Amino acid sequence: MINQNKHRQLQIGLASPEQIRAWSERILPNGERVGEVTNPYAFDIETNKPERDGLFRERIFGPKKTGVCACGKPKVIENEEGSQFCKHCGVELVDSRIRRYRMGYIKLACPVVHIWYFKRRPSYIANLLDLTRKDLEGLVYCDEEEAPDWEEYMIRRRKDFLVRRMKLTKHFIQTNIQPEWMVLCLLPVLPPEPRPMFQLDEGDIITSDINELYRKLILRNRILTKFLAKLFTPLPDSVNGQKRLIQESVDALLDNGIGGQPVTDRHDRPYKSFSDLIQGKEGRFRENLLGKRVDYSGRSVIVVGPFLSLYQCGLPLEIAVELFQAFLIRSLIERHIAPNLRAAKSLIRDRAPVIWSVLKEVLRGYPLLLNRAPTLHRLGIQAFQPILIEGRAIRLHPLVCAGFNADFDGDQMAVHVPLSLEAQAEARLLMFSHINLLSPATGDSLCVPTQDMLLGLYRSTLENNQGIYENKYHPYNAKNNIISPSFSSYEDALGAYQHKRIDLDSPLWLRWGRAPDLGTGIPIINSVNREAPIEVQYEPLGTFYEIYEDFQIRKGRVGEIINRYIRTTVGRTRLNREIEEAMKGLWAYVSREISL
Repeated sequence: MINQNKHRQLQIGLASPEQIRAWSERILPNGERVGEVTNPYAFDIETNKPERDGLFRERIFGPKKTGVCACGKPKVIENEEGSQFCKHCGVELVDSRIRRYRMGYIKLACPVVHIWYFKRRPSYIANLLDLTRKDLEGLVYCDEEEAPDWEEYMIRRRKDFLVRRMKLTKHFIQTNIQPEWMVLCLLPVLPPEPRPMFQLDEGDIITSDINELYRKLILRNRILTKFLAKLFTPLPDSVNGQKRLIQESVDALLDNGIGGQPVTDRHDRPYKSFSDLIQGKEGRFRENLLGKRVDYSGRSVIVVGPFLSLYQCGLPLEIAVELFQAFLIRSLIERHIAPNLRAAKSLIRDRAPVIWSVLKEVLRGYPLLLNRAPTLHRLGIQAFQPILIEGRAIRLHPLVCAGFNADFDGDQMAVHVPLSLEAQAEARLLMFSHINLLSPATGDSLCVPTQDMLLGLYRSTLENNQGIYENKYHPYNAKNNIISPSFSSYEDALGAYQHKRIDLDSPLWLRWGRAPDLGTGIPIINSVNREAPIEVQYEPLGTFYEIYEDFQIRKGRVGEIINRYIRTTVGRTRLNREIEEAMKGLWAYVSREISL
């Protein structure tokens, strides 16, 4: 097992026969060496126990149950290293998890070329030997007709041989790898856990394809061993044919189907080789080592939530109950709503109404982390304050989508709960979405209205013009008889719109009786001094109206301003009110921060 305190990196390369033997072989207290797999069968049919020296032998790969040997009657003895073994069956009394990483080995009766360095492109063995891959196949698969003349190849083009292979040879020297390690004499056997075998209730056996490929290899290796031991006289060319079969078995085990027809089962389905187990999205590296599942996390589709604030996200009730179940149970017990753990789980399972109010209290103290893959930059994962919502989709404010590079066409996001106080503090101080408003790469603003938001703003501020000059007041225009309605306040105009007396884009005159500025030094109407009125209308009492293009001012006898009216629409007025409230909130926040 890899010790995290001792091992800081992982390097993949060729292993020497000595290294393979060191991985797999162990010495029992009686001096016997174990680790070699010679039996192609896995379990005994009658006893349902692993076969001796088979692919699942406990003496080779470790016990199936922690501290329990194969015979069930252990008599403990120790070796020189202090490990405990059973005297009868030779099983080491250790944790059963050792079967996840303890390996065995197969001693091949003849050297076999590693297919990755033979048939992959470029072929490293062919490059080192200055052979074409077709000629090399004649040597590897014992085909005498295609075997090249070795003496001719050793003499011809010697200079080209050295120049073209200098880079590859230099790599072998730098990594302390011997080229002969590409030819296997000992083949490692994977631990039992990555290649399981199960027996169903009906008696059928389900096994990994790797076990079947190992079985075929061991059978062919045993036959060649008998040929070489001259236990019986083989037929002519039987030895070379058996060597070819062993090479093909190792090829199928390491990478089935590369450079030829794959080995299939009785249903013509190709066996999954070792390469299939480690490569791809569902392989050992990407799924188990790099893509581990994380507790206190979930995943769902995102949809728009315009009613949310920038720092809020809508969390579905079902996801919230599962993510915060441990915290919810603790809170129910502390509030004496549930007397024990079982009662609290029963309330959650039955979705009792009381749990929703408690869940809201729990959510107040925990921010959530939303992550959209691929996380290519810092803003790919941000923190939000969860808000409970109905449905099964996560709600998100549309203005925060730019940082995630997300849209609402079926994108999914992962939800994570920061558990430690350090993680929660980091989420609140550094990762909240309303803090990350600018791009860390360019400094541009990320919370910018786009697409349907721009269309909505345009529709809200649009004025219903019946002609080109209808939005401008002109005393000689024949259409001035169309009188726009007047309102004394925003509430009156909004009430008229809600009662459908006017439309959202209908032009109207709105009394603007506010102060010239809002404490910011910016006047509301700043074009009075530089623009001449289009028309001045006097009243019998001496008051008069100065009519401009977009507003009109009523003044008294001595010129004092009595009131103002601006030409606008309900949509523009409502947008202006929202901007004013946002500015007031901003100024209040800035003032509070300055005072602190």
